[in-house]
Amino acid sequence: MKLSGQPIGFALKDGLLHLDISGKMALALVMYAASFLIWTGIVAKSELSFIVPFSSAIVSILSVLIGLLVFQEELSAYKIVGIVLAVLGVMLMNYK
Repeated sequence: MKLSGQPIGFALKDGLLHLDISGKMALALVMYAASFLIWTGIVAKSELSFIVPFSSAIVSILSVLIGLLVFQEELSAYKIVGIVLAVLGVMLMNYK
């Protein structure tokens, strides 16, 4: 959604609602809907005590990687420590 660089525009023409969105934004919305359906399926079939912390760690790691690769953000020591702590937290929470 951030890459599209364009907000979703709404307009009322001839009594009909028209959406003004770019192709990138449309693709982002489709991917968002697909991820919601996948997440719902995963939550329905797995233990929440494992899935939620695990997915939080994965989202943190992927967010930093996408920020680095796509948006040319900086990798700081705080981000590295945060990733390590997120992974360690998931490991500790699921240690048996």
